[in-house]
Amino acid sequence: MLNQLSERVVHRIRWGLAIAWLLLIASLFYDPVTIYLTQPEAIFSPFRLDPEAALDPTRCVQVQGVCLPEQPYSLGARIFWAMVVPAGLLSIFVLGHEFWRRICPLSFFSQIPRALGIQRKRKRVSSTGKTRYELVSIDQKSWLGRNFLYLQFGLLCLGLVFRILLINSDRWALGSFLLVTILAAIGVGYLYAGKSWCQYFCPMAPVEMIFTGPRGLLGSKAHSDAQRGLTQSICRTLDAQTQQEKSACVGCQSPCIDIDAERSYWDRITQRDRRFIHYGYIGLVFSFYFYFWFYSGNWDYYYSGAWTHEELQLNTVWSPGFYFWGQVIPIPKWLAVPLTLGLFVGLSYWLISLAEKFYRLYLQRQSQPLDQGQLAHRMFTFCTFAVWNLFWIFGSRPTINLLPEWQQQVFSAFIVLVSGIWWHRTFWRSAEQYSREGLANTLRRQLDKQGVDLAKLLNRSSAELKPDEVYVLAKVLPDVSQSQKLDVYKGVLQGAIKDGIISSAESILLQELQTSLGISQNEHYSILASLGIEDPTLFEVGQSTSLENQLRLDSYQQSLESLLQELVDQGTPIGDALAYKRDRITVLKREYRITDEEHEQILSSVFRQHGVLTQAENLFQQFQAMSVQSQVLQTQPPEPDQSVYKLLRTAIVNRQIMILQRLLSMLEILKTSEDAYTLAQEISTIAHDLLPTVLQPSDDSAIDWQHRLAPEIFALLHRSLWEAAPSPATTPINSSLTAVLSQILQDDLEPLMRALSLYALRQVDQPLATGAATELLKTPQPQFVEETARVIMQPEATADADRPTQALTTLAKLFCLSESPFFNQLPLTTLIDVAFSCQSRSYRLGEIICQVGDRSTEVFILFKGEAHVQIVRADQSTQVINTISIGETTGELGVLTKSPRSATVVAASEPTIVLVLEAQRLESLLQKSPALAIGLLAIISKRLQRLTKYAESTLRSGGQ
Repeated sequence: MLNQLSERVVHRIRWGLAIAWLLLIASLFYDPVTIYLTQPEAIFSPFRLDPEAALDPTRCVQVQGVCLPEQPYSLGARIFWAMVVPAGLLSIFVLGHEFWRRICPLSFFSQIPRALGIQRKRKRVSSTGKTRYELVSIDQKSWLGRNFLYLQFGLLCLGLVFRILLINSDRWALGSFLLVTILAAIGVGYLYAGKSWCQYFCPMAPVEMIFTGPRGLLGSKAHSDAQRGLTQSICRTLDAQTQQEKSACVGCQSPCIDIDAERSYWDRITQRDRRFIHYGYIGLVFSFYFYFWFYSGNWDYYYSGAWTHEELQLNTVWSPGFYFWGQVIPIPKWLAVPLTLGLFVGLSYWLISLAEKFYRLYLQRQSQPLDQGQLAHRMFTFCTFAVWNLFWIFGSRPTINLLPEWQQQVFSAFIVLVSGIWWHRTFWRSAEQYSREGLANTLRRQLDKQGVDLAKLLNRSSAELKPDEVYVLAKVLPDVSQSQKLDVYKGVLQGAIKDGIISSAESILLQELQTSLGISQNEHYSILASLGIEDPTLFEVGQSTSLENQLRLDSYQQSLESLLQELVDQGTPIGDALAYKRDRITVLKREYRITDEEHEQILSSVFRQHGVLTQAENLFQQFQAMSVQSQVLQTQPPEPDQSVYKLLRTAIVNRQIMILQRLLSMLEILKTSEDAYTLAQEISTIAHDLLPTVLQPSDDSAIDWQHRLAPEIFALLHRSLWEAAPSPATTPINSSLTAVLSQILQDDLEPLMRALSLYALRQVDQPLATGAATELLKTPQPQFVEETARVIMQPEATADADRPTQALTTLAKLFCLSESPFFNQLPLTTLIDVAFSCQSRSYRLGEIICQVGDRSTEVFILFKGEAHVQIVRADQSTQVINTISIGETTGELGVLTKSPRSATVVAASEPTIVLVLEAQRLESLLQKSPALAIGLLAIISKRLQRLTKYAESTLRSGGQ
């Protein structure tokens, strides 16, 4: 909500609060004004002291049985402890953590070194030998990166100990303490980049985390924002040229509470440090307030606020720390305070952990078990609710008690109402609900990109739709084609992978989305493979894919674009513009911790002509590596025409076509520049054999490159089709068949490729294949891979054709379909869907597969053996009119014409195995695949010719 406030407005608020805080600190050292508000003569002031009450044992504030002497005092300490601190916590709970982070004075002070450009830098040497300096950030794998919450909680506890012992009422000590804290924030801002003070050191961070929970009452919903780009904290700035707000995130922590507070909450909810702090914080708050009673022997000491102006507080450090029922316990205060806080923190952690176990058992008995994350969430919600009300019972009472009775009651009712609403909104919330909302928002944006006019359909804008409505809408939209649905799903999947946010909850929701959009598992993996080609770094091992990292790169891209765009628009060559702004670019790279590789990648994205040849070179390398794989698969197997090798080569060619289309899209960007001619010539050389497939496709739905490319470039490519294939420099093929198959099995994303390589590896090296299958089955695998691995794991494993029907794998069905004259023209992705759709049946010799006159509801594909097609002659005898061999089909004509079976099909071998495809599935395939319809017409034509010849021969011989 308030995260949408203009940075200009918040900047003024931030400055105002920072100045006010500095004035408050100054008043702790010198304050000649507020002392008059506590004088006995200040009748109008609620803070005035009554000297007679201070001397009356029945009315004075007693500490360990002795009246506490009270003198007129300055209000600085009381304002800070009893007003400023409670007001800050109230704003966090109600307005949300992100708003507080934007206005927090300490957060503001920690950014001073960044604003002045004087942050610490570290020397880095790239793999190419280039030297650069980058801002230092905290390694999340370091001790501090792993234990920062314990450190912050420890600093909070230490601060409370110092507060009780030294700085509650000693204004000089409090002022010095606050100044040291400010200097510490500035120092951390110098030593480390980003919001490292807030993320790793600030003692208030655990308090913010607890009081926020998954989100504040009026907090923002980063996961459902219309567009991502601005963080929920001070990590945003104004562009000097456009005066538009932009992110200043440098990715100093992941997951970052300042980018998406709720995601950070769910991602870390099961961590031990979160559990310890949530459970222990109740004890910390309880012990802090109750220690005033333990020390003084009464509640008047705290409720009166006398502790904010107690004289000579420093002298009480060695005095007795406990006073119970009129008895002094001779433990010095400096020991009693940490002992009390530590004991209650440990006790609170133990008791709530015990309560968690009982609650888990209760839910199990009620048959309502929760996973550990959801159970922890409910316990955390209880802790926050309890500590919030506990705080307000004590926290602000020294000031609230000065108000009239009715105002105190109104305030108490407000606190109860606020906490009740927060409980109702929070207790039942779940990670799955959060993920559903986030993916629905991404899906909504993808539908908008497809031009779907939701407002026209529903009389509501897309932003007004609830998450479940978006999912249903995506499933039933009449104007969205299957290709558009694939684009929608691709966009959602790409965004999730790029941001590194695919948790188990998101994975389940992506599967739901697949089902809703009618996307098969194979199409899902095909999309993954295409994403890998479009962006080779997307799946690189070690690539820092996270929402925070992506936001860092996006922030740099936006800054770089703003810096160079004006020069480029004026016609300045990109190289000259880069040279002219070199110093400023160096500063930006240092500020956002950008490597040279990231800079080049972003530069080519912002100004597409720059760096295209570098991207093309990477694609050429992929293309040539695939060519080597294809050549090995063609030349080294003993039987290269086996289905497994043919399918592997087909899949590789499909990948090469995708790369070629990507290269052509680069030509579209380059238009008729010199780089375009260079790139076109290289494409003609390297992809000469595949160019006709792409430039002259038979499919009407293919990309029309003739109209998308510049005429001169298309003419150059088209002319090369009629020229002899060039002879590129050949490189020796050092890869063995085993190495190629092992590489595909290990690195490829598509289950089909991995299953095929595993199947082929069994033929080349059985022990190696068995070991690979064993490793694969240790973790969940896609159906293709798991089926193949289980077949290989069986010692007596033989060819699938020799195995019982129930063990027939999808891969074995695919081999049969790929050799079928009816199905072999289908695209590989469609062929896989058919393989998944087919069921297998086994028949004994002479057993009827289908009977004349039966309803035509299925198509049969012969997998093994032979089958005879028989008709009944006029004399009731049967005659075989056709023999069906492996890969051939029968029954498709009856399915298409919806007529009864015109002949009987009988198994002619022992056993005869057929694959069965339902009529509805065949009709769906015919609608999607013109090639299948053409193939079907060819088969029907041949059958009609065969029947015509049979009829003619029967008539000539006198038959009927």
